[in-house]
Amino acid sequence: MEKRTLYALVGVLVLVGIAFAVMRSPEKGQRSGPAPRPVPAVKAADILTLELTSDKNEKTVLSRQSGQWRVTSPGDWKADQQGVKQVLDGLEKLTFNDVASQNVDKQAELGVADGKGARIVAKNAKGDAVVDLHVGKSVGGYTMMRVDGKSDTWQASGLYPYTISRAPSGWRDHAIFELTANDISKLTVEDGPSKLVLEREAGGDKDKPNDAKWKIVETTGTAPKTSADLDMTQVNAAVQGLSNLHASDFADDKKVDDEKGKLTITMTAKDKPHTLWVGAEKGDDLFVATSDSPQVYTVKKFSIEHIARKPIDYRDKTIVKAKAADLQSVTIEDGGDTTTLTQKDGKWTAAKGTADDAKVKPAVGGFENFVASGFAEEKDPAKTGLKKPAGSAVLHEKGKPPVTINVGASTKDGDYFVQKAGSPDIYLVKKYAVDRWMKKTADLTKK
Repeated sequence: MEKRTLYALVGVLVLVGIAFAVMRSPEKGQRSGPAPRPVPAVKAADILTLELTSDKNEKTVLSRQSGQWRVTSPGDWKADQQGVKQVLDGLEKLTFNDVASQNVDKQAELGVADGKGARIVAKNAKGDAVVDLHVGKSVGGYTMMRVDGKSDTWQASGLYPYTISRAPSGWRDHAIFELTANDISKLTVEDGPSKLVLEREAGGDKDKPNDAKWKIVETTGTAPKTSADLDMTQVNAAVQGLSNLHASDFADDKKVDDEKGKLTITMTAKDKPHTLWVGAEKGDDLFVATSDSPQVYTVKKFSIEHIARKPIDYRDKTIVKAKAADLQSVTIEDGGDTTTLTQKDGKWTAAKGTADDAKVKPAVGGFENFVASGFAEEKDPAKTGLKKPAGSAVLHEKGKPPVTINVGASTKDGDYFVQKAGSPDIYLVKKYAVDRWMKKTADLTKK
């Protein structure tokens, strides 16, 4: 009996030992020990040169000089520091899983064939290539990579083709000015005989640059005459836009003097002036040049919308501010269709049909802060459409004389020409701001 118990105990111990060994051993195909690497691990600090080739076979060479990266081929320009950092971080984090293919014929399909995809060569201080990889497509959550001169295509993580595959111009620094909105203490805008000089008032929250206050120190021509007539929103939008202005491309064949148009914007930051000249149009872009660099840039029109403004555009552009609760009546005309709305005790009625509060209130709410986006240069009533307005609104507000707003034709940019009766100014107003209230009777009454 004792021998049987002893044999059973030994058997149990043997089975436990076998089970433990099986659990500790790697499964079939599972790697034990450090993962293999076709290239050694690298540190960003050890890389002094990057040779990057796009999937269109465009090669760019970048070199670190005095702590800053520069494009050294095909030209000599300051590099996009953040873009280079992204590549170096990717090299440091680069890991490899398994060989995805050893078939040379599949290299083109995976994007790692010679001359068919992105490539990165990273060199150290001695000029030795510590990394030379063809970076291909993403497959199954991995990026396909192949060491130049080898046949194995590896599954890799940490570095992606979109961080490498740029044209040479894509590696250039696109920032036009190196300053912040809080650095700017003075702003001068000049357009022919009109000039506006502004200074930032002391105080204010530096964490809220859009709330900064400015005062007029010099004004000529059509510029606003008093600080009370100054559009603070426009000033702060221009300052913010200047500090963040980036080029969309580089006009290397042009000279700065060729792009010194009528509109000149000079900002003073840390007692140093920086001038921006706004030049000619090029499709959806504008040529610009600066006093800081011999480089001429192109920028997208939408990115410079609040910057490329004349002194007149710094004037307050409020057409009317009438709270819905203070309106006694509103007469709206849209293409010959006229609707008169009357308010009493907070209830709106219509001269024709039954007023629909759900439709009327949003419409009359459009007069609470009806503001233009700019001033029109065109004054001919026939060309602005104000000779025979397409629509209008007559507002009767408690205790105030009536206000008439006429809406003319639309511009090529989709804005409307708008004029307040009795004012010489012709405004440009965004379509959505006019469409909010310029409606037909059927759009304001119940069916």
